[in-house]
Amino acid sequence: MNIEAQRIYKNLDDKISRLTNSQHERIDEKFKFYSRVINQTDIFTEEEQTLLNKGLKYNLSHKNKYWIRKLALEAENSITLLPIEEQDYMRYQVAKQIQRLQVQKLQVMQITKKKTQGRS
Repeated sequence: MNIEAQRIYKNLDDKISRLTNSQHERIDEKFKFYSRVINQTDIFTEEEQTLLNKGLKYNLSHKNKYWIRKLALEAENSITLLPIEEQDYMRYQVAKQIQRLQVQKLQVMQITKKKTQGRS
């Protein structure tokens, strides 16, 4: 029985070594992938080019116009579930973060507006 098991394992080892030896070619060397978008006009910035190369199914994560207001309401609902002695502190912390988000949103809107005006 022991000799039979050794013979089976030797055959399996030989088979594995043959398979691994035959699969040494790298797949990425065989195929050449082309970019999705070829920019021959230099209209797009590098940032826009990378976005276009991500393809049609890429999610831009468009945010609703009132997403900060919705976030504030959701935070307030969560804060009401906290113990009363912690609620004021958390409201203060959330208010600071929401103000920071509003400032960032305004800055992004100004930058976007400048870019669109510059192209016109």
